[in-house]
Amino acid sequence: MSNLIQSFLGNALQKMVLKVSLLEAGIIKNLLIQLFIKNYQIDMSDYPRMSCHEYKHFNDFFTREIHSNKRVIDASENGLISPVDGKVIEFGRIDEGKLIQIKGMEYELFGLLDNNEMLARNYEKGAFISIYLAPFNYHRVHAPLKGRLKQATMVPGEMNRVDLKALSDIENLYTKNQRLIAEFNDSRSDCILIMIAARNVASMTYKNQIKDFSKGDEVGRFNLGSTVVVLLPNDIETKWNQRVSSGNDVKVGEKIALLSKIK
Repeated sequence: MSNLIQSFLGNALQKMVLKVSLLEAGIIKNLLIQLFIKNYQIDMSDYPRMSCHEYKHFNDFFTREIHSNKRVIDASENGLISPVDGKVIEFGRIDEGKLIQIKGMEYELFGLLDNNEMLARNYEKGAFISIYLAPFNYHRVHAPLKGRLKQATMVPGEMNRVDLKALSDIENLYTKNQRLIAEFNDSRSDCILIMIAARNVASMTYKNQIKDFSKGDEVGRFNLGSTVVVLLPNDIETKWNQRVSSGNDVKVGEKIALLSKIK
């Protein structure tokens, strides 16, 4: 099958899924939500709206809010928190301008940052972590630390899947897919939060106004999916929490690293 045909079919599927996810017809909407909850065994006690009847459409359910007491935000000044519920894919040091996509595969920091030379210089020899959100996860994205949102840039791109198989099969996947690059500045540490779109997950909403965020504030949400990458600059020492390991689950608000300025 040619790339042109694959692209056409992929875009058609994308549009169809998004249309279905926004259907407000009660019977269809309720059935979709009920099947989704059953298939993924979602514990609805974590969420204020427990009944399928309380959601406007499937996408409203997919981006559902969570009880605040179910996700406690780490209060330590130098603690980096997980911005999402998900599974750690890779983490570590950015070396020679490269990050690990998955074991045995690397990709370029320069490409990930949409060829921004200044940002690439500031984050070379810094640290990174990538976290995958499965369909059953809570899909809102939160600030990993306190800071001012300096800029949020949407980078157009492809809509490949981002599951483990796709990560193993598609080189430079994160630099190919559509993504949002959000830059945060703070006296303690800057950071970049990157929301990466995926197949059936290209629709994202986010806060694009310049404002101050407290750690744990909502930054945006995936309207159907995906992966988040957090970058830390090269003037920061990152000491990862012992629980941070490839394949381990993390939750919003959980401290995943301790940050300190390099003197």
